[in-house]
Amino acid sequence: MIRLRRPTRSVLLAAAAMLSLAGCVTASPAARAGATAEAASAPDSGAFVIAGDPHRAAGSPWSFRGTVNGVRYDLTGVLFAPEGAGPFPAVVLSHGSGGNAERIADAVGRTMVGWGFVCIAVNYTHAVGVPTGAPGGSSETGASRANVLRAHMTRELLRRIPYVDNTRVAAHGHSLGAYLQVAWLAAYPGDVRVASATGGGIRPPRSRIAPAPTIEDAAHLSVPYQMHHGSADQTVPLSWDERLAAVLREHGVPNALYIYDGGHLAPRADPVMFERVRAWYAAYGVK
Repeated sequence: MIRLRRPTRSVLLAAAAMLSLAGCVTASPAARAGATAEAASAPDSGAFVIAGDPHRAAGSPWSFRGTVNGVRYDLTGVLFAPEGAGPFPAVVLSHGSGGNAERIADAVGRTMVGWGFVCIAVNYTHAVGVPTGAPGGSSETGASRANVLRAHMTRELLRRIPYVDNTRVAAHGHSLGAYLQVAWLAAYPGDVRVASATGGGIRPPRSRIAPAPTIEDAAHLSVPYQMHHGSADQTVPLSWDERLAAVLREHGVPNALYIYDGGHLAPRADPVMFERVRAWYAAYGVK
């Protein structure tokens, strides 16, 4: 077991080699949405491995395999870090259908690293081109309990990285990743300070589209939430983000919804979207 202290320059330079980190993680109790509360005293086993240098242009793959609070994890993902000793703010990136951790890190993470952010992305149950991992299976997509647990554990892994400032953490999701982000932050409201998403929202009343979160999920959100949606989105209707914005307003949660000309992918890499996200994060102390 390696227990990390405040990072030194030598520690950061050593990141070019495989880094294996292991330690106890205390999971926050799930507030709702089927994310049952496991006993805080349950044993933790496993290792968080960063294989390479996250400061390089391509970032670095990572993995976590073990059991935490009775849940078996087999997670993989990508980590990007700015140059320097930190501590840096961080963002958890959540990919959509047809994507994976590497793709969203490439499409979104590169820009955010330029802001001075550490970016971590995990492969969810709906990832393509990678092993399914655990918990959950390929049928448990979007806002499933399995993906809520994966997102929360990814956030917990940030606490093991010495150059991350864990008081300044945000979340950003796209499409199915935006769906699961709502369920995750409803269940674990203390995980991040601020959030943003593209092409997401919540399903209509009485809808049984399982990958999408419900109005009840959204009613438990307390994190300032910024939404971006295409005006002609035929994959996820604009009305789904409009519904989420209305629920947030009803419950007094700071929020903003921006609409872009085009379809489902219109806002995903729009420079204006990035400008708005950066300003939103800064307004809530993540900068």
